[in-house]
Amino acid sequence: MTSRYRYFWRRFLNVKFYYKQVSQATYKIHQKVTLPTTLGFSMLTLLGFEKKLNAEDELILTIKHCVLFIQRGELDKAEQLLHVALKQAQQIQHQLGITYIYDVMANLALEREQYDKAKQLFIAVTQRIMADGATEDDLRVIHISVKLARLSHMKKEYTTAQLGYDWCLEKLNNAYKKDPSEPNRKLLAMTEDWYGRLFLDCNKIEIGLNYMKKAYERMKDLVDIEQEHLVIQLNDMGTVCDRLGNVDESIEYYSKAIDLGKKFPDMHDLGAMYVNLGRAYIKKNMLDVARKSCGQGWRLGVTTKNNDVKREAELCIQEIRAMS
Repeated sequence: MTSRYRYFWRRFLNVKFYYKQVSQATYKIHQKVTLPTTLGFSMLTLLGFEKKLNAEDELILTIKHCVLFIQRGELDKAEQLLHVALKQAQQIQHQLGITYIYDVMANLALEREQYDKAKQLFIAVTQRIMADGATEDDLRVIHISVKLARLSHMKKEYTTAQLGYDWCLEKLNNAYKKDPSEPNRKLLAMTEDWYGRLFLDCNKIEIGLNYMKKAYERMKDLVDIEQEHLVIQLNDMGTVCDRLGNVDESIEYYSKAIDLGKKFPDMHDLGAMYVNLGRAYIKKNMLDVARKSCGQGWRLGVTTKNNDVKREAELCIQEIRAMS
């Protein structure tokens, strides 16, 4: 990477941070960002927080309740309790606890698409970690830098996002060559996936797909990866292949996504994947198979009360009838 990239990204991380509490009433709950922010990659582990606090400590119990609320989708309750946890940590001057709470707050802000707030909080976490002795090659710093690049991407600041991803990938590839362990592999996969999606948004579809494929190859061998995420990844790659006109490849990915997704009864998007597969078969003029796939999508749309899937399946079936 050129010195220009290094200078730009270091300067980005040196933004002055100010934190103040914001009234809960100002927040709106937004639809969850499709991509997971961590792929199960926890700063709790990276910071060594679990090892330094006993499970019965009041602070860590409060934080665990915060995380539980986030997992349940009760984001307002999580936000309120995080402020309680922050006050507890500040009262006992637990610096590591404060750092971790900022990280949870930042991830919650990212989840709620509050990008400016998330950016400030992630920068605060980075500054605190580096003030404690971490270097820019530290996995914790790189992890947060990836999220800062993602934030720039979501704000459509594509040049800044690309500089950030380039910086992070250089660091991660070097780290992975020295230590191909699970944490390094996981973070590298997440970064490649997000970088690929940046290229899609910039209409560089083939480059984007190549990064997504690389990410998937790394993800599928991870021990603790959520299998539901692999289903979404396969479907998304099928969609990109379809966009490129690679119908056979798109069918392959859609089929793999469905086969894996059928293992999860609560897989909400499975009906849409059947419709995607049906449309791909229509392009191959394989109408009987297409009808069966779209029909299954329609049934799942009815069962899950997903009117969007049901409507798309009906349109698919109408198209098949018109061609028969």
